[in-house]
Amino acid sequence: MIDIHSHILPGIDDGSDSIEESVAVLKEIVKQNVREIIATPHIITGTYNNTKEIIENKINLIRNEIESNEIPIKIYPGAELYIEPKIIENIKKNDLTLGNSKYILFESALQRFPNNFEDVIWDFQREGYKPIIAHAERFMPFINNRNRLIAILNRGVYVQINSGSLFGLHGEKVQKFAEWLLANGCVHFIASDLHGIKKRPLTMQQAYEYIVENFNQNLADLLMDENPRHLLQDEPIENMIDGLYWDEEKPKQSIGRRFINFLSRI
Repeated sequence: MIDIHSHILPGIDDGSDSIEESVAVLKEIVKQNVREIIATPHIITGTYNNTKEIIENKINLIRNEIESNEIPIKIYPGAELYIEPKIIENIKKNDLTLGNSKYILFESALQRFPNNFEDVIWDFQREGYKPIIAHAERFMPFINNRNRLIAILNRGVYVQINSGSLFGLHGEKVQKFAEWLLANGCVHFIASDLHGIKKRPLTMQQAYEYIVENFNQNLADLLMDENPRHLLQDEPIENMIDGLYWDEEKPKQSIGRRFINFLSRI
């Protein structure tokens, strides 16, 4: 498996506190069959002022530890971008994409989006980036208005959900929404969003098994290996819900039916 969202770099955000903790987490996630991981430290002006140089220095430190400890995993640079003024200028200046691709991972406040939320996303696309919404299942504006998320997805934006959300790590509302997103073909990536050895349980293998049991192994492989590999190779990823925007006058079950047809092709 490939994990595209992690706070594994030591001492630069609210994730791992030390290189020793980073090594311990890597050893544990390897036990869950993760063999490649993207480090995505927070980028929030005034709080986490991480730059390309800071991230690369930490990546090199981790790679040395991976080699000396003989941990069977590869690590790539990335970032989790917070929507704020001059975000695009910061991406360009610091090359804050995932694994040197054109894919970017972004987030916003969990309870309320800025008024220009969608406009910023379209700006990402106009600049040639491929935006991925980090832990989309945790945002109240989407939980309260699923149509809003679907409309965004139908503009070619991607969704990542946290593996732990499927098991109630962030509460029942988030769990139910994560299940709905998965069942209706609104997910492109499942990642750990790990924050340290004790801060959040690692549930990548459990999430894989959950998808195999409730859907099929092809979907588990798609969301946790194939799509992440396309990302690292900067290749296109299929939008599973293309054309599925619905409103109150359309039957919501139509999404599920179309997704079943998609599953039959993979």
